Amino acid sequence: MKIKVIKLSKIFIIIILLIIVLITSISIAIANSEEAINVPIIMYHSILKDPARSNKYTITPSVLEEDLKYIKDNGYTTITISDLISYVYEDKQLPEKPIILTFDDGHYNNYGYLLPLLEKYDMKAVISIVGAYTDKFTQTDEANLNYSYLRWKDIKELMDTGRIEFQNHTYDLHSNTGKRIGTKKIKGETDEHYRQVLEEDIIKLQKEFEEYTNYTPQCFTYPFGGISNASLDIIKELGFKASLSCEQGINKLTKNPNSLYLLKRYNRPSYISTYNFFQKIN
Repeated sequence: MKIKVIKLSKIFIIIILLIIVLITSISIAIANSEEAINVPIIMYHSILKDPARSNKYTITPSVLEEDLKYIKDNGYTTITISDLISYVYEDKQLPEKPIILTFDDGHYNNYGYLLPLLEKYDMKAVISIVGAYTDKFTQTDEANLNYSYLRWKDIKELMDTGRIEFQNHTYDLHSNTGKRIGTKKIKGETDEHYRQVLEEDIIKLQKEFEEYTNYTPQCFTYPFGGISNASLDIIKELGFKASLSCEQGINKLTKNPNSLYLLKRYNRPSYISTYNFFQKIN
């Protein structure tokens, strides 16, 4: 009797293992069957005419124009984050070679130098603003290409062109000089406190977007690439359908909504030629 029970147990275990293998194989097949689209994203920041001020995060208008020429000559089509979201959620078609141009922080020189080039080459871009910077220069009403940040009226004008989309780069967590690096959790900080800090800051900028532009960003851009695992669910719960990281690499976009989070970007420094920079993408 014991022998029969042992044999039956072995058979039962084998059946369970076969079922597990079958389910795993089906899951892998489904995952592999998902159509993946390569989507490179470039990360720019400030644009200044003086070459002496060029660095890892600042380029000249002439360098930017060389980039846009390369993009156009090599068959890329610029799209926005909203286009990616529509592709995943609404089955909207994407161009054969999509590319996204992102500009972080909301420098006023994006208005002065970026917009004319976008119009010249018939392209689009995404700007992620820091709310505190925008509020400061909205109050002082300064508009200097060398140091100012976009005012709310500038943002509204740029949105109205249909060439620039805006996203959330925190209201006032764009700092790496204190204990916290961007939106990264501080060592020893409780989950409750971290959630409160993150939600209050991000929601504040979301509300200001609604108030000044009647628009709500759907993408969150992490400052300095400071990402904590605890932030991932918070960003989703706040209604964002996508997020931008600072990790480099090509994005493999599928119909899975999770492929829209922590999108990778290539930072564009000044000390490399356009051709050499874009070899990373190719």
